[in-house]
Amino acid sequence: MATRRPTSKPAAKPAAKPAAKKAAAKRTPALEWAAAALGLVATAGVLGYSVWEGLTDHADAPRLSLSAGVPESTPAGFAVPVTVRNDSYATAADVEVRAVLEAGGRVVEERRASFAYVPGRGEARGGVLFRADPSAGRVSLEAEGWQDP
Repeated sequence: MATRRPTSKPAAKPAAKPAAKKAAAKRTPALEWAAAALGLVATAGVLGYSVWEGLTDHADAPRLSLSAGVPESTPAGFAVPVTVRNDSYATAADVEVRAVLEAGGRVVEERRASFAYVPGRGEARGGVLFRADPSAGRVSLEAEGWQDP
């Protein structure tokens, strides 16, 4: 049995116009333009902030403020949470804090804590431990010193 080959060729698709192909290739989707614009804005913002940060003088000293939280009873005594805030752009390292527990006009206990790093415009948290219950008195906090990192 012999197979017959078709004698006619299938109809060829009409060739696309070269100008239409070039126009389609040159058109950039709107989403691509939006992504490029977003990237440009983000890059310009980061570069602008970096230049501003580098040119602005932040040589002022750290401005530290301290606050004590609510004491908690622990097996080691009474833990008083301490927050050190820095309102300056300058960073403070090795911040030494003195906590004094007073009751009835006399000093009951005195403790010290050290904070390794308090970032500019940031805060660090820690705590001090007292043997006596701080809720029966008053806890005062004082920053004694720091180092430039």
